[in-house]
Amino acid sequence: MPSRWADEPRWTRLAVTTLVLLLAWGCLQHLLNFATDGPRPYTDAPTWLATYWSALTALDPLAAVLLAFRFRTGVLLAPTILLTDAAANGYAIHVLDLGGSLAPIGQAVVSFLALASAALALHLLRPASSSPDVR
Repeated sequence: MPSRWADEPRWTRLAVTTLVLLLAWGCLQHLLNFATDGPRPYTDAPTWLATYWSALTALDPLAAVLLAFRFRTGVLLAPTILLTDAAANGYAIHVLDLGGSLAPIGQAVVSFLALASAALALHLLRPASSSPDVR
């Protein structure tokens, strides 16, 4: 993790590192979908949803890098991605009936992580005189 986070408490550095790794993992999952299913991996989903999930292949690593380097955009983009992904997954699972029997568990995990990342973003964007502002 870049030294831009060095002045933050250990728990904050750990949370940011975890979020960066989670975003990288998400990117890897989308890349694997392309590798195994070809150029249009989400054929059962409506075009708008398939396009969104495909876009995460670029958005996840972008958010991870921006967050790692402590850019405000990354702090805001990371929870936005996770919150919209949780909503999209919920729609796919509960409205379109896509995914297997374990899909609701995965969607619940993503939802929890989305809410946790939003709480972390609020913490990171707080005004604090003792630590440098997020750029």
